Formats: sequence, C-alpha cells, structure tokens
Amino acid sequence: MLKQDKSIKSSTDSVRLEELSISYECLASIGNSFELESMMSEFIITFARKTNSISALYYKHDNDDKPLIHIGKKISFNIQKSMLNLEKAFTSIQENKQILVLSLKTGYLVFIYENSPIKKISSMLENFKVKLNLSISACEGVHNLEKLNEELEDRVEESVRLIRENEKMLLAQSKQAIMGEMIEMIAHQWRQPITSIGMIVNNLFLDIAIDEIDMDEMVKDLEKISYQVKHLSGTIDDFRDFFKESKEKNSMTIKEVMAATMIIIEKQLSSHNIEIRCINNTDDISINTYKNELIQVVLNILANSKDAYNDKELDEKIIEVESKQVGEDVVLYIRDNAGGIPENIIGRIFEPYFSTKNEKNGTGLGLYMSMIIVKEHIGGKIEVKNTDNGAEFKITIPIK
Repeated sequence: MLKQDKSIKSSTDSVRLEELSISYECLASIGNSFELESMMSEFIITFARKTNSISALYYKHDNDDKPLIHIGKKISFNIQKSMLNLEKAFTSIQENKQILVLSLKTGYLVFIYENSPIKKISSMLENFKVKLNLSISACEGVHNLEKLNEELEDRVEESVRLIRENEKMLLAQSKQAIMGEMIEMIAHQWRQPITSIGMIVNNLFLDIAIDEIDMDEMVKDLEKISYQVKHLSGTIDDFRDFFKESKEKNSMTIKEVMAATMIIIEKQLSSHNIEIRCINNTDDISINTYKNELIQVVLNILANSKDAYNDKELDEKIIEVESKQVGEDVVLYIRDNAGGIPENIIGRIFEPYFSTKNEKNGTGLGLYMSMIIVKEHIGGKIEVKNTDNGAEFKITIPIK
C-alpha cells in the first residue's frame, strides 16, 4: 500500500512538473516582439507543441473570416459569436474534435485536439490571458506610434515640399520685382554709349552734308561706334547672365562677385550721388558658391541702402563693402551712412512682404529672399544691426 501511495505521489509530481514546464515555456514566449503577428505566432506554436494541438488559429475581431495565424491541419469548425464575449475559455466537441476557444482583447485563439485532457489545457490557457492582452496592447501601441511617425514624416515631407515650392515662387517674384530696378540700371548703363553714338552719327551726317568727308576720320568714328555697340552688347550679356539660375556651385573670389555686381548697379548708384567703396581683404581666397544668387543678395542690400538715402540731405552718401576671412568663412560687411533702420522694425526686415517702402515702390521680398538664399542655398547666415552712422549687413559665407 505504501509503495502504491509513493507511486501515485510520484506520478502527480511528474504531472505538476510537466504543467510547470508548459507554463514556463508559454509565458516566456509571450511579449518577445512588438509586432502582433510575430508575437502571437511564437506563443501559438509553443502552446500547440506543448499541448499536442493538431491545429491552432488566431483570428482578429475585425477580420474573422480569415485567420491571421494558422498552424497545423486545416479543420472545419463553427463558433457561436455570442460565446466570444465570455471571459473564460470555452470548449465544444465537433466531429470528434475538441475545440478550445479563448477570447482576447482584439481577437480570439482556437486550439483543436483529439482525445486530450481539454479541461486541464483550457485552465492552463486561461492563465495566459492577462499577459497576452497586455502584450497585444503593447503591440498595438507600438503599431500606432509607428503609424503616427509615418504620418508625421509624410506631413513633414509635404510641408518641406510646399516650403521649397513657395521659396521658388518667392525667388521668382523677387527677381521679377528687381527687374524694374534693372531697367533703370540698364538705362544708366546705356545712356552714355547711346549719347556717344548719337554724337558721332550726327557729326558724320554733317560732314556728308557739307561734303567734307575724311575717310581716315570716318574709319575712326566707325571704330568708336563699334566699340560702344560691343559695350552695349556686353551689358546685355551681363544682365542676362544675372537672371540665369546657378544650378551648380562654382569657385570664385569676392572680388569677382563684386566686379559683376558693380557692372549692374554702379551707374545707378552714381546717378544718385552715392559713392561705393570696396575693401577687399580676401583677394587670394576662393569660395565655392552660387554666383548669381550671391550677386542677387548683394544687389538687394545695395538697393536697400540706396533707398535709405531717399529724402536725406547728406554731404556724402557712402556705401562701404568690406570682406574678411573669419575661420572657415568669408564675411562680407555692407555698411551705409543713411541713418540706420528704426529699432521698432529692424527685427522684422527679413520677414516676407515686410517693406519700409510704400506699396507702389516695394514688394518686401528682397531682404526676405536674401535671407533664404544665404541660409538655404549658400549655407551661411545674414544679420543686420545699426551703427553710429547707418546700417550694417553682415553676410557669412562658407569657404567650402
């Protein structure tokens, strides 16, 4: 009798150890992934293997026509939908098959057996429900977070795209706005050559009229006309090149940039009695940048300084352009003596459509686009402050 009791106790202990082993492995298989299908697959495979299930499935409530996961044999069965509201696992017998169902947070598990201790297996399965639901919630949370991140990335990309398109549109508007001033600049560039050509032609007509044509003098006059025509043609090329978009960065010096800028604006500044002084401390330093865009920035600032002199009676109107190397950058200072920018607006002059001019004469895009070009295209920065005599713009340009 004693031996029989020991045998029964040993058998009971063995069963308990087996149940503990199943519980340990199944618990260890839950929550190892934040991807729902992967996490549930690991648990279903482990539980089915340890309990000898011949078929195991996981359905989601929002798509219970087709299982999300299915391992083992394909076996037909029916489940009453109302039973899925039960907190505990439930079983049924269909065509000599034992059907075990456990409803979870977002779906339900189905395990199918043949001649197995279904009540004991059902009890074990219920023990995993809390951890399974917590892991499902974690998977859903991660999925929702990833989805939100993707949506945010899409929104950011769309916002960046719209900003880029808007910047291109504003850049085009800025160039169109400066074209009016360009016409004035061209007029100043062309006035002297056209006057010179007109005088030479009139003198030739006079010589023909009085029949005093000197062929040598005529050749010299025609050469002068040819020179002036070439000058006019060169001016057209200079302005046309300015309006071309710089698609690639090129190596150049500040001296070259200022020379190209002066060709465009120097005559106009002179006509307003404005003297421009260039102090170049970077002769031997080449910068790698977009030439026409940098010229546009300098032109915008010079035009701003020119306008600042309007209605001001000064003995001298001077704009000073100075370049220096500071570390790995070239810094361009543009200073005027026009009295400075009012303190109540100096913090807003780089805003789009903000203008100190009246509606007729200004669009408010010049300095804003200068900031965009320097910051986004050139990779530098632009600042402004008042000095004792006027305003000082500081443009920082990376050398490389």
